[in-house]
Amino acid sequence: MRKLFLTIAVLFTAAVIVQLYLAAVGVFSNPEDELFSWHGTNGRIVLPLLAILLIVSAALARAGKRTIWLSVLPLVLILFQTVLFILTGVIFGVDEASHAAPPLGATLFLSLHGVNGAAILLLGVLLVVRARRLVRDGAPAGRAAADSEADDASATVAS
Repeated sequence: MRKLFLTIAVLFTAAVIVQLYLAAVGVFSNPEDELFSWHGTNGRIVLPLLAILLIVSAALARAGKRTIWLSVLPLVLILFQTVLFILTGVIFGVDEASHAAPPLGATLFLSLHGVNGAAILLLGVLLVVRARRLVRDGAPAGRAAADSEADDASATVAS
């Protein structure tokens, strides 16, 4: 199960990198080609599915409480990506008709979408590192450190 967790963490992180690429493809393409829809499809289907699999695989791998909770954060941040659009519409009154010329405040607020995407990528990398350590060491990072400290303490008491 630990190798499965590592595999899903790598796939998730790769999918986030693809997501960034697809955003650039959409921005730098002809609007009539509708290539930006690939970014939306990946963000609404592929990333949430992989994020859910990440949570499940972390739990099945017994990755430790911190790592399991860290594996929940990407899904929360992916959902927040959509919430940013909803909040922008509510706060600034932006809709499809005003999409071509949004107010500056709406643009600055919605630009947090990119910052949030970077946070999702960093979490993916962190989870890959934790999953690799779990496969290599055979124990959750926190538990391995706690066990070695407990062993040192018991060796000191026994002496």
